[in-house]
Amino acid sequence: MIHLGHVHELTRYPVKSMAGVATDSAFLGWHGLQGDRRYAFRRLEDKSGFPWLSASRLPELLLYQPFGLDEHAEEPTPTHVRTPEGIELGSEAWSCRTASRRS
Repeated sequence: MIHLGHVHELTRYPVKSMAGVATDSAFLGWHGLQGDRRYAFRRLEDKSGFPWLSASRLPELLLYQPFGLDEHAEEPTPTHVRTPEGIELGSEAWSCRTASRRS
């Protein structure tokens, strides 16, 4: 076996373009890290092939921090998001209306 390096830090990004969440371990499968970028905010009026809102269009998204991940669930899912102002929003405030599960 050839030693190529070592992993210094493992970070999962549960919501596309939001801040990452450090983790001690994660399952790596065909679609990447389990729980990584499984959710994204979608532009409902956008009929293009890429309707997902990203930091390239809205850089402020990077300041939002998903948290409350259940590491023991089948797929780690954020339960809350902390805004740049420190306001904590439960998933019921943002997931049903504006976020879509990505496949």
